[in-house]
Amino acid sequence: MELIRIYQKKMANTKHSTAREIIIDRLLRKRRGYSVYEILDIVNESLNFEGFGPVSITTIRRDLDTIRFRYKQKLEAKKKSHNVYFRYEDPDNTIFNNVLTFGEIQQIQSALLAIRFSDELHGTLMYMELSKRLADMFDLDPGSDPVVLYKNIPSTAECKRYRDLYQYIRTKTPASITFSLEIEERQRESTIHPYYILKDESTYYLLGHDADKNAPVKIPISNIVRMHALSNIPFIPNKDFPLQDFYTKHILND
Repeated sequence: MELIRIYQKKMANTKHSTAREIIIDRLLRKRRGYSVYEILDIVNESLNFEGFGPVSITTIRRDLDTIRFRYKQKLEAKKKSHNVYFRYEDPDNTIFNNVLTFGEIQQIQSALLAIRFSDELHGTLMYMELSKRLADMFDLDPGSDPVVLYKNIPSTAECKRYRDLYQYIRTKTPASITFSLEIEERQRESTIHPYYILKDESTYYLLGHDADKNAPVKIPISNIVRMHALSNIPFIPNKDFPLQDFYTKHILND
């Protein structure tokens, strides 16, 4: 068992370092150059999006040394004011062999579009970010050569609400949520233990356990007024929405 835990930790660390190297490699190919502090902010923002924890400035400096000495890439370091800005000497340099053909790029575009239109809200959140990254990789201008197209983009508030809920579900964090089940219904605040996000026809719902009523709840996400995490409350595992009979019990009989 101990060996398994060590192996899993090693695999997680490897995945974490690879994620950082992909981000830093992309930044170093930009001609403007980036300071270690800018790299740190961008790396931590991207790691958070991928579900990883933040790293320190020391880790970023080690990553730059790894690119220099292990991968033998030449970096320019130009001092401007009080900061030093790093970039590859040759903008075509990369530590990854990921050159794709035009046909392969078209296949990626088609695949992303298919997934995008199967889930509008989550697609908008995820593939806006992917579009930017892929545009960087393929030297495309997202304005004139979009990797992903969008239709009926949700508002900024809806996107933030969805992203927060997704984080609560993934980290098993209860939340205090103010909502109404119907538009005309009076708003109420409850402690909700979130389990799933369900798209039922054109409406997104949060499925969870209402601790105040000790009952399952299906909340239209558009009816959520405000919410915040309750990290000091133990999470109640899902017993309200068992997947084995979920579709017959909670959808077909609605």
